[in-house]
Amino acid sequence: MQLPSSLVAVRPEALINTFAERGGKIVLLYGDSLTFRFSLMMAARAMKNGTMVAVVDGCNRFDVHLLATYARKHRIDPNAFLRRIVVSRGFTCYQIEAAIANRLEGVLSRIGSSTAMIFGILDTMYDEQAKLHEVQQILDRLLASLHRMKGENISVLLACTEWKVFPQERNRLFARLKAGSDHVYRFIMNEKNLPALYLESMHGSHGTNSTDIYQHHR
Repeated sequence: MQLPSSLVAVRPEALINTFAERGGKIVLLYGDSLTFRFSLMMAARAMKNGTMVAVVDGCNRFDVHLLATYARKHRIDPNAFLRRIVVSRGFTCYQIEAAIANRLEGVLSRIGSSTAMIFGILDTMYDEQAKLHEVQQILDRLLASLHRMKGENISVLLACTEWKVFPQERNRLFARLKAGSDHVYRFIMNEKNLPALYLESMHGSHGTNSTDIYQHHR
C-alpha cells in the first residue's frame, strides 16, 4: 500500500524500550487489535525493569494471560510479576472519566509510579446514549487532566482502535484526541502485509508537528 509521506517508520523495539524512561508525555498509539498487544509488551518491558504500571481499561482489552506468558518466558514468577500492574475498568464514559480524572493520580502515587496506560479512552464515548456535547466536554476535561499529569512527569500511553463511527460527527473526538497528544503513533499493514509502526505526528512546544528528535528511531 502507498503510505502517506508524513509518516516516519519507527522501530517498535525503540518505543518499547523508551516509553517508561521518558517522563512527562502523552503518547497516542492507534491501529488494529495488535495495538493492545503491543501496548502490553511495552508494559511488560517496563515491569520487567521494576516499573509499576497503572492501566485504565475502557474496552476490555487487558490480557492477563499475555503478561503471565511473558513472565514465564523470562523466568519471572507470574504472580509476583502481575503485582507490578494495577488495572481499573470503566463501562461508561462517566466511569472512564472518574477513573482517569479522579483516581488515576492517586493510584500512581500509591504504587510509586509515573507510568500509566489507558485502553480505549474513546470507546464508551461512541455510545449514542451519551450526548455528543457531553462526551466532547468529558474528553476536554480528560485531556486537561492528562496534561496536568504530564506536568508532574507522568507518562501516559493512550491505546486505541482506529474506528470510523456514525454519526460522523463523533469522529471529531478522535481528531481532538490526536491534537491533544504529544506523539501519535500508528500501526499500518505495510507492503509485505505485516504490521509496522509509524510516527504520524509530534506536537512541539509551538504547536507544530516535528519528527526531528525521533530521527534515531528510524
